[in-house]
Amino acid sequence: MDYKLEKVTVEEKDILYNLLQFALYDGSQYTGIKINDKGVFDYRWFDNYFTDSNRDVYFIKDKTNILGFVMVNQHMKVFDEGHSIAEFLILPAYRRSHIGSKIAWLIFDMFPGNWEVEPIENSMEAECFWRQVIDKYTKSNYNVVDRIYTFKN
Repeated sequence: MDYKLEKVTVEEKDILYNLLQFALYDGSQYTGIKINDKGVFDYRWFDNYFTDSNRDVYFIKDKTNILGFVMVNQHMKVFDEGHSIAEFLILPAYRRSHIGSKIAWLIFDMFPGNWEVEPIENSMEAECFWRQVIDKYTKSNYNVVDRIYTFKN
């Protein structure tokens, strides 16, 4: 199966927002975030992905379906400059088929330089996924600083 990254347009903002709700719901078991009084999870930087030049968001697609999304920004905690995975979602029906690792590699290749990836706190599944992906991608040439995987490609 072929996968691609497709930049999310302003016209597709509502679709992304709906998918982001799945990601935030999925992560809420680890983070403890709560829904607001309208029954949705707030994401204070959402609109910034459509206005700021240092943020990018992509749908993960096959030929006909949206399989998830990835949000990338340049807000670093360890390096002075580079890129970071802010949010990453593969919809449950597509998990465990190596789509996530292939997409992560594509994103890393799209933005050369320093990278920081901080798996969602308290999720052994996310920790294991990112450790394996980054270990293979970097050929074990990465560091971990306060749970943040750092490397340069």
